[in-house]
Amino acid sequence: MTQSLLNPIALSPAVQLRNAVALAPMAGMTDAPMRTLAWSFGAGHVVSEMVSAKPELWHTEKSRLRRVGLPEINPNAVQIAGDDPVTMAASAQRLVDHGAQLIDINFGCPAKKVCRRAAGSALLADIDGIARIVAAVAAAVEVPVTVKTRTGLTPEDNAGLAAAVAAEQSGAALVVLHARSRACRFKGVVDYARIRPITKRLAIPVLVNGDIDSGASAQEALAKSGAAGIMVGRGAMGQPWLFAELLGQPVPPLGERVAIMQLHLTMLHDFYGAESGFRIARKHIEAYLQRFSAPALRRDFMQLDGAAAQVNWLLAHAAAIEDKASAHACLSVDRAA
Repeated sequence: MTQSLLNPIALSPAVQLRNAVALAPMAGMTDAPMRTLAWSFGAGHVVSEMVSAKPELWHTEKSRLRRVGLPEINPNAVQIAGDDPVTMAASAQRLVDHGAQLIDINFGCPAKKVCRRAAGSALLADIDGIARIVAAVAAAVEVPVTVKTRTGLTPEDNAGLAAAVAAEQSGAALVVLHARSRACRFKGVVDYARIRPITKRLAIPVLVNGDIDSGASAQEALAKSGAAGIMVGRGAMGQPWLFAELLGQPVPPLGERVAIMQLHLTMLHDFYGAESGFRIARKHIEAYLQRFSAPALRRDFMQLDGAAAQVNWLLAHAAAIEDKASAHACLSVDRAA
């Protein structure tokens, strides 16, 4: 753990992040239950799943659930995506009117369905467009505006630097850089060093993102990037207590971690309702089982049909899951010795 991660990050006179460890926005993963758990383990900043700026999608159930505000979290941050400055500004204004305390703009998503609409990381090919969007959103709201993007369109270009500079000059209060290009998507080795020229150039805080799943990887990301803090994405799935570890806090013992998995399952059922919740819970519990070195149990869990069946299955298999995780930990220690 680096002492600097404990330091708050001021984004405006009225808004600051309580520390420099953040949970990344991830569609289908960083919903209200996951954000609640991350916050409870010390995350200083959590961002909603990406919400489309299109006004016709505002009243859909997906949009409503993604922008749910959580009273215990401050600031409540909502990420939006789109390519039109006027539409993006109107969406940001509406979100703030409904309680958002920070607006994050997605310039990093490499998904084809997002990039086909000239949004997400596709906008790295249009730096002027990024500047217009950030300026329009920043002028429309009185809360901090942040952006999340990538190092470039390809591993070789400097579009990420140009985008970060344009965002800062247009009113962004913070920039998050995923240490991969759009072309890399989520594959290959992250290149944290590509972010250092950006951290040197910008006066606003920069967070580094990409393949951070332990204290060691966090240290590497900070050392190579020179960033003010870190944003954790897939590395937090199946282990929300990672935020405690990154901040130098005690990690719950194994038995409590299994209980946290059970709690997460119940939270998902309560939030989405039993009918949708048991389906959405599959990917979350799968991640826990991987972390607990119990992937062989995954097939059984994935075949369960219904929320009650999932709860009962986890209760019945809690001891077995704990045993597998304990055996794996002992084996890892023996190998290290």
